[in-house]
Amino acid sequence: MVPGLKPWAWRAFNAGGEEAGLSSVEPSPVLEYRGAPQATRVRYVVMAFLCALAFLTYFDRVCIMRAAGDIERDLRISDTQMGVIFGAFWLSYAMFELPGGWLGDRFGARGALTRVVVMWSLFTGLSGAAVGFWSLLTFRFIFGAGEAGGYPNIARVQSRWLPASVQGRASGVLWMISRWGGALSPMLFGALMRGIGSPHFRGVLRGSGLAWMAGLPAWRMAFWACGLIGAVWAVLFYPWFRDDPAEKGSVNAAELEKIRAGRSAAAGHGHSMPAEVWKKLFTNRTMWGLAGVYIFGSFGWSFFVSWMPKFLLKVHHVDYAKSEWIAALPMLCGGAMSMVGGYASDAIIRRTRRRWLGRAIFPIAGSIVAAASMLALPYVHTTAQAVVLMCVALGAYDMGLGAKWAAIVEVGGKYPGIAAGFVNMMGNVGNFVQPVVGAMIFGRLGWGTLFVVYAGAYVLSAVMWAIIDVDETFEGEAREA
Repeated sequence: MVPGLKPWAWRAFNAGGEEAGLSSVEPSPVLEYRGAPQATRVRYVVMAFLCALAFLTYFDRVCIMRAAGDIERDLRISDTQMGVIFGAFWLSYAMFELPGGWLGDRFGARGALTRVVVMWSLFTGLSGAAVGFWSLLTFRFIFGAGEAGGYPNIARVQSRWLPASVQGRASGVLWMISRWGGALSPMLFGALMRGIGSPHFRGVLRGSGLAWMAGLPAWRMAFWACGLIGAVWAVLFYPWFRDDPAEKGSVNAAELEKIRAGRSAAAGHGHSMPAEVWKKLFTNRTMWGLAGVYIFGSFGWSFFVSWMPKFLLKVHHVDYAKSEWIAALPMLCGGAMSMVGGYASDAIIRRTRRRWLGRAIFPIAGSIVAAASMLALPYVHTTAQAVVLMCVALGAYDMGLGAKWAAIVEVGGKYPGIAAGFVNMMGNVGNFVQPVVGAMIFGRLGWGTLFVVYAGAYVLSAVMWAIIDVDETFEGEAREA
């Protein structure tokens, strides 16, 4: 035992306990000597902001799925046109991922996140003002451009504010909240629409001088309400947050030491990135491998936020209103498993000192199980059986989500924003292609053919780990296990 070190702190260090603030990789006994000040926990407030943001990103992008039937009816939009609208979001989301990550790495995540949240909240609200196909297409395209900056800058905040030893579990928690935002979005948005459409609420509008709103479809006002929520987040976040923990007055030296333990410092913002960084980003084998993991995995995953309600309606005769909870179950399972996988990924690295094993085992195994589940889906006959298979598919796939995201943050090194932006940019090609391609496949060849394509995509996602090396950053800096 280190002389003067408290017994409980020594035990926590040997166990790799993060709550004691000691990494199993690199001890910081200075913090826990008798008489040393206890570390503050400002990083947990930062994590709370990130979790709220993660929830909002998926809530805002998925809520349109619940309103799709009403929108198609009121705006006279076909299934194919709605598929194009779904795809427009993913196209702009992919296009602006890298610029969004660069914005954070160049100017800081504080300003970048505030800007993109305000932007996407505005166009979430404007989705409720659409008058036809083209206006809704435009609003959703710009909404996607705003959301594109969210996760790259979340990655940057993670790299600056969270210790290296907890990146897997932190990523798992963030993706659990994200998935639950998507899972609960149809139900919450549906409840919001029902509340807005109720006679009582309509009567309140008529009696408050807003009679012109009383005749509007409920989905329009529900989009407006969702836009306001994001604006509230930005108003709270910007005055409080600081890009560097050292600049936050409420962070004491002990917490700062915990945050910095066992990791290389991220590059500061406020200066241009060398051209060599961009060259290495686009030529690094691991970055392209991670991009492939996301491209193929996202193609299969996007079924759950685009055509799952349509599948339940056409094949199992479950209408949109009744499918709210059914549609939520796979994402609830996926969210829970992403947290489990994130914690387990860190534990494997801590015990085996093999970073690739810890980061790859759950994405590979999960993608293979997801592929098998999707292949079996056309052969079941009851709604309950179909829901179980969808829960298994998304739960297995998402068990690797925390590990994958942690790998991106780690491989990003000093530039996690552009690393996450690059991978998400490429990965969302799958999300962009799937709604349009999916509509054509199930429309012409049937649902069975579509699920074979999904299974193939999941298998390819697993195969991509053969070319991924997580033991060094994309710039070539070696990482300790």
